[in-house]
Amino acid sequence: MTGRLPFDPKRMKGAQSGQRADDGGNAPSSSGFGSSENRAISVSELATSIDQALRSGLPARVIVEGEISSLSHRTHYYFSLKDEKSVIGAVFFASAANRSATKPEHGQRIIAKGRVEFYAPAGRVSLIVTSITPVGEGALEQRYKQLVAQLREKGWFDPETKTPLPTFPRRIAIVTSKDGAAVQDVIDTFARRCPSIELSIVDVRVQGEQAKGQISRAIKALDSNRDRLGLDAIIVTRGGGSLEDLWAFNEPEVAQAIHESVLPVVAAIGHETDTTIAELVADERAATPTQAAMRLSPDRNALIEQLSSLQTRLLRGIDNRIRYERQRLFQIQSSRAMGDPREVLGVHRDRLDSLHGRVRSGVRHQIASDRAYLDKLAIRLTRVQPAAVHARRQERIDQLAARLRRVMSRAIDQRREDLERTARELHAIGPAQVLSRGYTLTLGEDGKAIRSINQAAPGTTLETVLSDGRIRSRVEKEGGGADPRLSPTKPVPRRKKRSTKLDPNEGPGLFE
Repeated sequence: MTGRLPFDPKRMKGAQSGQRADDGGNAPSSSGFGSSENRAISVSELATSIDQALRSGLPARVIVEGEISSLSHRTHYYFSLKDEKSVIGAVFFASAANRSATKPEHGQRIIAKGRVEFYAPAGRVSLIVTSITPVGEGALEQRYKQLVAQLREKGWFDPETKTPLPTFPRRIAIVTSKDGAAVQDVIDTFARRCPSIELSIVDVRVQGEQAKGQISRAIKALDSNRDRLGLDAIIVTRGGGSLEDLWAFNEPEVAQAIHESVLPVVAAIGHETDTTIAELVADERAATPTQAAMRLSPDRNALIEQLSSLQTRLLRGIDNRIRYERQRLFQIQSSRAMGDPREVLGVHRDRLDSLHGRVRSGVRHQIASDRAYLDKLAIRLTRVQPAAVHARRQERIDQLAARLRRVMSRAIDQRREDLERTARELHAIGPAQVLSRGYTLTLGEDGKAIRSINQAAPGTTLETVLSDGRIRSRVEKEGGGADPRLSPTKPVPRRKKRSTKLDPNEGPGLFE
């Protein structure tokens, strides 16, 4: 709601310019608030006067902007419309809501059109809404969504971070206000389902500025002293309320305390439609305080029924086993062995004698068969004469080794002679040998050999290489014609390589 309601005291019935009603109610009035005789009026008369004052002092229709909180929907919509400083109750009747395209939502910021009425039976002033227009989300709702997005990104809502609840807890701590209705619901549920569980009530504020600090410190203290206190779990709970009433359970420090707790935490905050950040971070979320207690308390009656069923099954199994063993004992007692043991021993003795004879016969047969097989192998071995075969093979190996040594020796000698001959030929045609026979090598200024007179222009510096030194000279003029003494020589015929083939008459092949 923006600003104050357009309430003008000057327009109220009985109000006169410059008049003030004193504490004794002696101001003149035509509305029935009192008279010169100081007559007491009834509550109904006072309510009627207030209603008349509102109707006369306010316009027939008001337009108010504010944020929806404490929304409840039965047949009609009941909610509070608030801003930073004030709050007023509002009703959006079903007849008007059905005609509206927008339905009220918790935390929604709207522009509401309607009239102000005084409901005398309850003594309450309400805004009767005829239509609403959304103008965006409220500040708290926006902050709530931002915190949810941040914590979801951190992974605080992931199922992998949740701690499983104990199956049979012994002691549970309840973090809530001792004066709230939620704590009594939890106590009654535990007393009904499993009275053996010990409960520790930690009294904290559940709304207001101090609530977040007390709640977070309580959770941290319980978790750090869990072994000394013998705690198995923590319940964080409170009753319903508006978004601002429940805001302590949306604070980051409360969420962090729950997230870092080693003890499993069950959160049940507000009504089923309310979802706080503490519930999202908790290891288990319950719709109501009663449901939170049910999550941690096994049903005593169900356990008793289960134990009774197991007892019945156990007794039935024991009876069946006794009957089975008794029947076996009767069969043993009525057997021949129990009547005349010697007869049974005689039967077994005859069987042993028969088995002994069969074993001896089988062994003799197997021995005879193995001996015949060994005789056959001995005859075959005698025919083969392994010693003679080994001697022949060894002689053959010796012959091949000697032949290999001879062949390799001849091949090495031949390769050595070829190498020496090639070295002599290379030496004979080498540059140094040619120069020693009186030939020279002429090099140009670039260090390359002069092969034609065209490469020695006048003025060119030449270098002549001899066998014992070098001569530098300069070309004065060119001369023509070839020297008849420099006729080409016949090439030296190459000698044929000697064959290294083996003599076929030398003996059998190397690897025969």
